[in-house]
Amino acid sequence: MNSIRIGVFICECGSNIAEKIDISRIISTVSTMKDVVAAEPYRLLCSPDGKSHLEERIRGLALTHVVVAACSPRDHLQDFMSVCEKAGVNQYMLQMVNIREQCAWITENPADATEKAVRMVRSAIKRVRYQTPLARREISVNPDVLVVGGGISGIETGLMLMGKGRRVYLLEKGKTLGGMVQSFQRIFPTMEDFSATLAKRIEMLRANKNVTILTEYELERAVGFLGNYEVRVHSDTLNSVKDIKVGAVVLATGAELFDPSTVRGLGYGQVDNVITALEFEQMNQADRIVLKDGSAPRSLAIIHCVGREVRGYCSEICCMYALKFARYLNQKVPGIGIVHLYRDMCVPGKLNQRFMEETMKEGPKLDHCAGVRVRGGEQGPIVSYFQEGGLEKEISVEMVILIPAMIPNKGSADVARILGLKLDREGFFERQHEKLAPIASAKEGIFIAGSAEGPKNISDCIVQAQATAGKILATLIPGRKMEIEARTSQISESYCQGCRSCISVCPFGAITFDERRKVAVVNEVICRGCGNCAAACPSGAAIVKHSTYDQIYQEISEAVR
Repeated sequence: MNSIRIGVFICECGSNIAEKIDISRIISTVSTMKDVVAAEPYRLLCSPDGKSHLEERIRGLALTHVVVAACSPRDHLQDFMSVCEKAGVNQYMLQMVNIREQCAWITENPADATEKAVRMVRSAIKRVRYQTPLARREISVNPDVLVVGGGISGIETGLMLMGKGRRVYLLEKGKTLGGMVQSFQRIFPTMEDFSATLAKRIEMLRANKNVTILTEYELERAVGFLGNYEVRVHSDTLNSVKDIKVGAVVLATGAELFDPSTVRGLGYGQVDNVITALEFEQMNQADRIVLKDGSAPRSLAIIHCVGREVRGYCSEICCMYALKFARYLNQKVPGIGIVHLYRDMCVPGKLNQRFMEETMKEGPKLDHCAGVRVRGGEQGPIVSYFQEGGLEKEISVEMVILIPAMIPNKGSADVARILGLKLDREGFFERQHEKLAPIASAKEGIFIAGSAEGPKNISDCIVQAQATAGKILATLIPGRKMEIEARTSQISESYCQGCRSCISVCPFGAITFDERRKVAVVNEVICRGCGNCAAACPSGAAIVKHSTYDQIYQEISEAVR
């Protein structure tokens, strides 16, 4: 143990940490601890200069163990591990402490924040002394990809990924590709004819020999990790089951529209000529914008924000496609009177604002209102509402278009259960990080594209699909190996009682039961070191490398001392 040389490096994080925490007190406190040969501050350790400085100090001081007190390990742990490797120290001899989010940003009193930071750094020093080097391992990866969902996001992801050395499986539970976009003739704000564009994209997929399109199939099972997933899909219609091996899964399951019949007072399904946005899109695509009696409407109300109060969020794109409908109507039903009844007008971005201004020049009216109700009248629907200021108004029109909120695909919950993923509070797939990993799920190797994670317009769906494909292309390269997790679980045969608790809680399918020896066995290639098995094991047979009993005990005992 005399050969241990620990270096402690404290990042000021600009002013984020330094303004709240007394770094000099941390240094003076930890400098006297056993085996600590240096304790130093630095303005920004994650910067290129900071990482170069850290590498030089590790080499110069001949350190064997390193403690970095900075921001969240989620942000920069991998960076500092790489620095250790460059400096000749095994990357698993590093312990990182989060004194920004867990101290400086949440503890109001500077003295309390400093005291907490001191305890955390001291705990890390005690722990790191018990850490042992772990070997880096590499495996071959499968570059093939399963895309779940054949809407515009799934189609674009498939187009970006298809190529030599990679097979793309495009899974669609319906009979055709295209999703909701099949009903759209044009898209905002360019008013481009998108139906031809969509057909061309689908044809490109069908013509590529590296793309397998599986319509009327659904996901049944998926186990594994980034680079190696075993997937089963099935089709009840075709009475077929297929097993597929891929390296990544992309969820492009899209979204649906809120059912306005669940909102009392809007007349949908009860009053003639009250229709939804999607029904109007289909009318327009068929070039037949007519009332129930076959005549063209002379007056029309477009009701925004249907279902917003029920769902609890703004879908962001509804106002824009409502304005697009006004363009359709002015072109195909000249002279029609149009009124938009809106709660909040959402037109983010320069192009969208310009689109709205140009649309309003064509004559539709905007009325900011609340409490919209629709009932049947002799001449057609009668719409009542409260204008700004509380004045109640009533208008008679011949047609009403309801603009419903976008909601999660009804199959999202089943897919999340199969894959072991979380949904957010609105029911969309939860992203790993809103800013740092907006296309990744919490499970490595499973990505999210388009409206599967929230309401989006077509342009944004395409951009996110391209970003998802780009991430996969940069990670799963045909013929190239990938480093796998070294901090895996291991199970002691001597302590294992064969209860199989570990198998039931493993989200990666990495643990099997050896019937001959009557013990659980970890497949270290599949294991991601989540620690579920160690937490569930009643006999203490399961442990996680790099989170051993001794390491955790030393860390906790110092924290509460």
